[in-house]
Amino acid sequence: MPTLILRADANSSIGAGHAMRLATLGAAWRASGGTVQGVGTLDLEFVIARYREAGIALSDRPSGGDAIMVVDSYDPEVRFGALRVAGAVLRVLVDDLGGTVPNGYDAVWNPSPYGEAGLYPGFTGPLLSGPEHLAVREGLPRWVGPSDEVLVSLGGSEPSAQIKAAFDQLAALASDTRFAITGPWGPAGWRRIAPGRLWAEVARAKALVMAAGSTVWEAAAVGIPVVLLETAANQRLNYRWARDAGVPGLKTSLVDGEFLAHQLRALIPAARPLPRVTGGAGQVVAALAQLAGQRMAAR
Repeated sequence: MPTLILRADANSSIGAGHAMRLATLGAAWRASGGTVQGVGTLDLEFVIARYREAGIALSDRPSGGDAIMVVDSYDPEVRFGALRVAGAVLRVLVDDLGGTVPNGYDAVWNPSPYGEAGLYPGFTGPLLSGPEHLAVREGLPRWVGPSDEVLVSLGGSEPSAQIKAAFDQLAALASDTRFAITGPWGPAGWRRIAPGRLWAEVARAKALVMAAGSTVWEAAAVGIPVVLLETAANQRLNYRWARDAGVPGLKTSLVDGEFLAHQLRALIPAARPLPRVTGGAGQVVAALAQLAGQRMAAR
């Protein structure tokens, strides 16, 4: 198998979602006997720990030789820059928003249940998407709660001042509720949990208030009742998918902090599980290996 090169960044500005879903793909590639290399700027410790756990070697630049380049970024500069790396037998763009695919990418992986060819006008290459191609890590627990504690996890990016203010007000409005939160921010008195401990804690929590990023699919696999917040425009399709399934949520860009706090207080008792999904990284591995093999054989 060619080396799998994973190109993604993770920091407090863009969050952890891109790198974490590539880590799930990398773990599946390693389980199939392949070698994996991570390339990009990873500034979040729990993401680095996830790469190490998956056996993914980190490097400043892609290695030479036959390789599959998988690029997960919304940044046009990163997307076009990866095309300048020589030697890849297959170039794969990871995208869950839709739009024009830069010339030079051989395939698109949309790790969501709603991806379809109409999202990518003019692209005629293979599209890997749908429920059978989700990036859900192995070994997640099943929700067995409830305890009386509500978890809050808004990803690896830094929340806006409006969102922080909303949760400070929620702490006062719902002083009779126990909360735990991932990351270094949050109201005083709320229990802090390390981001890498999220799923172990989720298994016994009452509900999960979460951003509508790529972690949605893992929450769906676990089965915990959730309340979704669309905290960024690139979460809109995930948010719409969940809301269409009856999961309560709010678009934070449309409300002020006070309104968000009051709505969260009302919505948390109405939290409900997302539609159940299962992992599809193994299917993505098989598809990429087949596509790369065909291209190598045709040389």
